[in-house]
Amino acid sequence: MTELTLAEKLFAGLDFPAWTLVALVYAFIGWFYESTIFSLCEQGKFMDRGVFIGPLCPIYCMVCTFSYDLFHPIEEWWLLIILAGTVTSIVELITSITMEALFHKRYWDYSYFPLNLDGRISVVAGLFFGVALTVMVKWIHPALSSVAKSIPYDVRLIACIVIWGIFVIDMIWTTIGNMKLNKPIAAAYDRVIAFKQRRFDAINVWKSKVEKTAPIRAFKFILAKGKAFNRKLVSIENKIKGKKEE
Repeated sequence: MTELTLAEKLFAGLDFPAWTLVALVYAFIGWFYESTIFSLCEQGKFMDRGVFIGPLCPIYCMVCTFSYDLFHPIEEWWLLIILAGTVTSIVELITSITMEALFHKRYWDYSYFPLNLDGRISVVAGLFFGVALTVMVKWIHPALSSVAKSIPYDVRLIACIVIWGIFVIDMIWTTIGNMKLNKPIAAAYDRVIAFKQRRFDAINVWKSKVEKTAPIRAFKFILAKGKAFNRKLVSIENKIKGKKEE
């Protein structure tokens, strides 16, 4: 077995250009999950859940790639789920506090889940991400890494430079737009966000036309039952907390 270089040890067994390509996939998957599955379950509609202008949730790429570094030697799946879920919850907590301090708004709220901490993290979300990261560590990351390393180095280096250039511009623009540091740039940012919202509104119009089909009705029925059970758990937890406070 070839010994890993320092860079490969830091970047989930990959050189930095290959890591960038894999991280981009994770960031997009995170944005897609948040804007579709999570938004449908939580709000009943598609929503742009990304912080940046582009379809990316960088927290997902950071958690996924560095979780691989931490957890891939672990063989026991149950231990991997617990450790991965715990680390993800810590990252979520720090990110939530930081983003709220910078942009003065919450980007997620788990208050509707039992066993949550100020709505920033919850045991339910932690377990979900623990399972997801276990799948990622054991199967998804090895497959993505193989594809990324098969791309010629010069090609992935150029792609890496382009990706980081676009991301830095997006990050600066998003920061200025959210914090209103420059009126013309903030106004342009607001126009782009409004354009994205109109696209999601159009998707939701399409959704309303297909949600009466049998598969969607079955999904909504199961989801409603799950939410009802979840509300009961939250109600029980609130009653227990109320007794303790008395």
